[in-house]
Amino acid sequence: MVVVACALLATAGVWGAMMLRADAHHRAPSSSTRGPLTEEQYAGAVRVAQHEVDQQKPSRLTSATAVLKPGNVRQPNRADACHSGHVVKIRLVGRFPRITTGGLAGGGPQRGSGRVTLVGITTDATSGRACLLGVGTGRSAPYRDGADLMPALDR
Repeated sequence: MVVVACALLATAGVWGAMMLRADAHHRAPSSSTRGPLTEEQYAGAVRVAQHEVDQQKPSRLTSATAVLKPGNVRQPNRADACHSGHVVKIRLVGRFPRITTGGLAGGGPQRGSGRVTLVGITTDATSGRACLLGVGTGRSAPYRDGADLMPALDR
Protein backbone atom coordinates (compact mmCIF):
# COMPACT_ATOMS: atom_id res chain seq x y z
CA MET A 1 0.00 0.00 0.00
CA VAL A 2 2.85 2.41 0.84
CA VAL A 3 4.60 1.54 -2.43
CA VAL A 4 1.43 2.29 -4.42
CA ALA A 5 0.97 5.61 -2.61
CA CYS A 6 4.58 6.60 -3.29
CA ALA A 7 4.24 5.65 -6.96
CA LEU A 8 1.04 7.70 -7.27
CA LEU A 9 2.67 10.70 -5.59
CA ALA A 10 5.71 10.45 -7.85
CA THR A 11 3.50 10.20 -10.96
CA ALA A 12 1.42 13.18 -9.82
CA GLY A 13 4.59 15.19 -9.19
CA VAL A 14 6.02 14.45 -12.64
CA TRP A 15 2.68 15.19 -14.32
CA GLY A 16 2.33 18.44 -12.35
CA ALA A 17 5.83 19.57 -13.31
CA MET A 18 5.13 18.83 -16.97
CA MET A 19 1.90 20.82 -16.84
CA LEU A 20 3.64 23.78 -15.16
CA ARG A 21 6.33 23.75 -17.86
CA ALA A 22 3.72 23.59 -20.63
CA ASP A 23 1.74 26.40 -19.00
CA ALA A 24 4.84 28.58 -18.60
CA HIS A 25 5.75 28.00 -22.25
CA HIS A 26 2.37 29.29 -23.49
CA ARG A 27 1.82 32.01 -20.90
CA ALA A 28 2.09 35.63 -21.97
CA PRO A 29 5.71 36.79 -21.71
CA SER A 30 6.71 39.08 -18.90
CA SER A 31 7.58 42.67 -19.71
CA SER A 32 11.24 41.92 -18.99
CA THR A 33 11.22 39.16 -21.65
CA ARG A 34 9.20 41.26 -24.13
CA GLY A 35 11.55 44.21 -23.82
CA PRO A 36 10.35 47.07 -26.03
CA LEU A 37 7.64 45.02 -27.79
CA THR A 38 3.92 44.83 -27.10
CA GLU A 39 2.42 41.37 -26.48
CA GLU A 40 1.16 41.29 -30.08
CA GLN A 41 4.53 42.33 -31.51
CA TYR A 42 6.30 39.76 -29.31
CA ALA A 43 3.91 37.00 -30.44
CA GLY A 44 4.45 37.97 -34.09
CA ALA A 45 8.24 38.00 -33.66
CA VAL A 46 8.12 34.56 -32.03
CA ARG A 47 5.94 33.22 -34.86
CA VAL A 48 8.33 34.52 -37.55
CA ALA A 49 11.45 33.37 -35.66
CA GLN A 50 9.95 29.92 -35.06
CA HIS A 51 9.12 29.60 -38.76
CA GLU A 52 12.73 30.43 -39.69
CA VAL A 53 14.15 28.04 -37.06
CA ASP A 54 11.85 25.27 -38.35
CA GLN A 55 12.93 25.95 -41.95
CA GLN A 56 16.68 26.36 -41.40
CA LYS A 57 17.17 23.88 -38.54
CA PRO A 58 20.21 25.57 -36.97
CA SER A 59 22.72 23.16 -35.49
CA ARG A 60 23.01 25.60 -32.61
CA LEU A 61 20.87 28.62 -31.70
CA THR A 62 22.52 30.81 -29.07
CA SER A 63 20.15 33.77 -29.05
CA ALA A 64 16.96 35.10 -30.59
CA THR A 65 16.18 38.76 -29.93
CA ALA A 66 13.96 41.45 -31.39
CA VAL A 67 13.77 45.25 -31.26
CA LEU A 68 11.23 47.83 -32.39
CA LYS A 69 12.50 50.54 -34.75
CA PRO A 70 10.83 53.42 -36.59
CA GLY A 71 10.88 53.18 -40.37
CA ASN A 72 9.69 51.33 -43.43
CA VAL A 73 11.33 48.85 -45.81
CA ARG A 74 11.40 50.36 -49.28
CA GLN A 75 12.84 47.34 -51.11
CA PRO A 76 11.55 44.12 -49.50
CA ASN A 77 12.97 40.76 -50.54
CA ARG A 78 9.93 38.91 -49.18
CA ALA A 79 6.40 39.00 -50.59
CA ASP A 80 5.10 41.55 -48.07
CA ALA A 81 6.04 45.19 -47.60
CA CYS A 82 6.65 46.99 -44.30
CA HIS A 83 4.87 50.34 -44.55
CA SER A 84 3.32 50.91 -41.10
CA GLY A 85 6.07 53.28 -40.01
CA HIS A 86 7.60 50.83 -37.49
CA VAL A 87 9.42 47.54 -37.96
CA VAL A 88 10.40 44.70 -35.67
CA LYS A 89 13.94 43.52 -36.35
CA ILE A 90 14.63 39.92 -35.35
CA ARG A 91 18.13 38.58 -34.92
CA LEU A 92 18.80 34.83 -34.72
CA VAL A 93 22.37 34.02 -33.72
CA GLY A 94 23.85 30.54 -34.01
CA ARG A 95 25.06 28.10 -36.63
CA PHE A 96 23.01 27.70 -39.79
CA PRO A 97 24.70 24.99 -41.88
CA ARG A 98 21.75 24.70 -44.31
CA ILE A 99 22.32 28.28 -45.54
CA THR A 100 25.12 28.86 -48.02
CA THR A 101 26.57 32.18 -49.11
CA GLY A 102 28.34 33.14 -52.31
CA GLY A 103 30.70 35.72 -50.82
CA LEU A 104 30.47 39.50 -50.91
CA ALA A 105 28.94 41.42 -53.78
CA GLY A 106 31.59 42.70 -56.16
CA GLY A 107 33.80 39.64 -55.70
CA GLY A 108 35.69 40.94 -52.66
CA PRO A 109 37.09 38.58 -50.05
CA GLN A 110 34.54 37.14 -47.68
CA ARG A 111 34.89 38.24 -44.05
CA GLY A 112 34.56 35.73 -41.24
CA SER A 113 34.59 31.99 -41.71
CA GLY A 114 31.94 31.96 -44.43
CA ARG A 115 29.64 30.08 -42.08
CA VAL A 116 26.30 31.74 -41.55
CA THR A 117 26.03 32.80 -37.91
CA LEU A 118 23.24 35.37 -38.17
CA VAL A 119 19.78 35.41 -39.67
CA GLY A 120 18.15 38.82 -39.64
CA ILE A 121 14.45 39.22 -40.33
CA THR A 122 12.55 42.51 -40.53
CA THR A 123 8.78 42.42 -40.03
CA ASP A 124 6.10 45.07 -40.13
CA ALA A 125 5.25 46.04 -36.54
CA THR A 126 1.53 46.22 -37.29
CA SER A 127 0.92 43.22 -39.56
CA GLY A 128 3.73 41.00 -38.22
CA ARG A 129 4.60 39.91 -41.76
CA ALA A 130 8.21 39.49 -42.81
CA CYS A 131 9.45 41.83 -45.53
CA LEU A 132 13.23 41.53 -45.39
CA LEU A 133 15.54 38.59 -44.77
CA GLY A 134 19.32 38.64 -44.61
CA VAL A 135 22.21 36.58 -43.26
CA GLY A 136 25.62 37.33 -41.84
CA THR A 137 28.91 35.53 -41.29
CA GLY A 138 31.56 35.98 -38.64
CA ARG A 139 30.93 37.19 -35.10
CA SER A 140 27.31 38.00 -34.29
CA ALA A 141 25.65 39.28 -31.14
CA PRO A 142 22.07 39.61 -29.92
CA TYR A 143 20.33 42.99 -29.85
CA ARG A 144 21.07 45.01 -26.72
CA ASP A 145 17.92 45.69 -24.70
CA GLY A 146 15.91 43.58 -27.13
CA ALA A 147 13.07 41.20 -26.44
CA ASP A 148 14.33 37.70 -25.62
CA LEU A 149 12.52 35.24 -27.92
CA MET A 150 14.42 32.14 -26.77
CA PRO A 151 12.04 31.15 -23.93
CA ALA A 152 9.12 30.99 -26.39
CA LEU A 153 10.87 29.05 -29.19
CA ASP A 154 10.63 25.30 -29.69
CA ARG A 155 14.12 24.19 -30.65
